[in-house]
Formats: sequence, C-alpha cells, structure tokens
Amino acid sequence: MKKIVGRVFLGLLSVVALLFIIGALFINFSPDFGGGPSGASVKKIKASKNYNGEKFVNLIKTEVQTPDPQNDQSMAGFIYDNIFPPKGKNPSKPLPSLVLEGNQLKDGHFAWLGHSTILMKTEGKVIITDPVFNNASPIPGSVQPFAMENTPTIDNLPEIIDVVLISHDHYDHLDYKAIQDLDKRVSKFLVPLGVKAHLLSWGVDDAKIEEMDWYESFSLDSIQFTLTPSRHFSGRGLSNRFSTLWGSWVIQSDSLNIFFSGDSGYFDEFKKIGEKFGPFDIAFMENGAYNTNWNQIHLMPEQSVQASIDLKAKLMFPIHWGKFDLALHPWTEPIVRATNASDLKGVSLVTPFIGEVFDLENPPNRIWWEF
Repeated sequence: MKKIVGRVFLGLLSVVALLFIIGALFINFSPDFGGGPSGASVKKIKASKNYNGEKFVNLIKTEVQTPDPQNDQSMAGFIYDNIFPPKGKNPSKPLPSLVLEGNQLKDGHFAWLGHSTILMKTEGKVIITDPVFNNASPIPGSVQPFAMENTPTIDNLPEIIDVVLISHDHYDHLDYKAIQDLDKRVSKFLVPLGVKAHLLSWGVDDAKIEEMDWYESFSLDSIQFTLTPSRHFSGRGLSNRFSTLWGSWVIQSDSLNIFFSGDSGYFDEFKKIGEKFGPFDIAFMENGAYNTNWNQIHLMPEQSVQASIDLKAKLMFPIHWGKFDLALHPWTEPIVRATNASDLKGVSLVTPFIGEVFDLENPPNRIWWEF
C-alpha cells in the first residue's frame, strides 16, 4: 500500500513539476508578455516624478484590491463563475453590429469597435485607441470577444492609420498580435512611459514610437495629443506590476476636443483635466468590467457619468464593455446603470451599434443591447 501511495505521490509531483516548467517556459518565451525598458527609456522613467525609484505610483493612494465585506467572493468562486457563467452574464446570441467601412471615414467621424477601441478622424488624420481584436489574455483562447453579427477586423480599418494611442499595457488594451498586424499601416504609436519596450519587442520601429509622461504632449500638424493621469496600474507578467505608466488621453484639434479615459478609478484629477483642457465635445469613459473589490482602479457606471460632468463633456460615450467577459456582472449591467445615472444627472449618452460610423451633429442613442 505504501508503494502505491508513494508512486501516486511521485506521479502528482511529476505533473506539478512539468506544469511549472511549461509555465516558466511560456512566461519567458511567449511574445505576448512583451519586453522590459532599457537605455533612454530607463533614464526617462527614472526622471519621472510619477516614479518612486521602484515603480510608478498613482497621484493618490490606491489599492488594486479593496476587500468588500458584502461581496467577499473567493478566488475559487470567481474562477467558477467565469468558467460556468450564470444566466445573463454573457450575451445569448451574436451582438447586433454593423459592417465597419473604415475607408469611408470622414473628418469628424467616429466608430466604436467594442471595449476601448475607438476609431476616429479629425483634420485628415486617422486615430485609433487601444486596438484589441484578439484574445484579452496571455493564454490563447481564454478571453475572446463576444460573438457579433459583423465582427470588426483589422481588414475593415482604413489603409493608413496616423496615430495609435495606448492607455496602458493590460491585455484588454494592448494586443500584441493586433500591434504586429497594424504596424505596416501606422505612422505613430503614442504610449505611456515603459510601454515602448513591448512594442519594440514585437518588431515596431523605434522611430515610430513616442513614449510620454503625464501631461506631456505630442503634436501632429494641428492636432495635440496629451497623456493625462488616470488612477489604475499596469503589468503583463507575474512580477512587473506598476513597471510601466498608465493614463488617459486628451486629443485636441481645430474642430474637436476629445477625452479618452483608458482605465481609471474615480479621483479629483478628472475635474483638473476638465478645467485645464475642457470643455470636451465628447468623453469616452470606462464603464464596465468593474467590481466593488476593484473600486479604486475602475469606475462604477455612476462614477463614469459623474466623471464626464467633472470633465465638462458635452457628450459621454460609455466604453470598456460589450466585447469581453472580464467581471462578474451581467454583460448589460454597465450600460443599464450608466443610462439610469445619465438620466438622473442630465448627461447625454452616445450609444451606437458596434461598427457604426457616426458624427457629433447627430450622435446615435440606440438601446441596441435589449435585442
């Protein structure tokens, strides 16, 4: 009997050791994890007042995980609910969407491609934010987009993209395969400090990347791009959390003033950004994949609406929902809560179909999620 138990134990130990080796090899050799800063990037990081000598820090004290006694779910429970989602957590059929015709994009036009990917054109320049088209995880096939009637792809985009804006290096905002597929079309990648290393490791030319700190600006003809603070964190590996900067973006042209939130918890900096750069014609605000345990690093829908008011935005566009299953709430909850809050606060929401091209003269307000 002892021999059998010993053999079983050795067998289990061998399996664990093999899984550990496979995991270590995957982490070290999978391109998805990106690269680490070096050379001039390291010097710029160390000179940043937002870097404390060991890591980047938020403007105010921020915890990634904040225990909630009323929602104290174990990790096992979280994993179970994601593997076996309760009714309503994910869409029951393909989402209504339109065929994106990127080459027909005109000045003043926008299109939402789901989650935080926004395509826009101003002053003749095509801009896209956080282009994610594939898996939102380093594990292949684990966090894939919801099924859509007409799934936007890179082939649907304009042939030339002047600027790609990246808010931070989390997988649902920085898609390495999409970056590689887009590279030949793109003139400039604008990224927060430290994120440049990921793009370099994926083959993007150094000359095409501008690496920026908070409140640093880059001008392309008459358009000014400013990286502004958000309240969040970063990291693509097991041990590099806070190693790169995160942020939001202000896009100012002669005809449009735009805010893109990236990911953020609520903080007073929204008011400061509104005072310094507002009013905004439209604010694309994070509004999904939240949890009360993450309340300092993600906005609840009601906070998204309030932040758009702080920013002095004429229109609010809820993003960071409608594409991936990244939290425990039902997939429609973010937009329902944002709609209710906007009605109470008198905020005008923009809610087009995914893939629908629109302008700000007649911004669509469709209740398409009730299909």
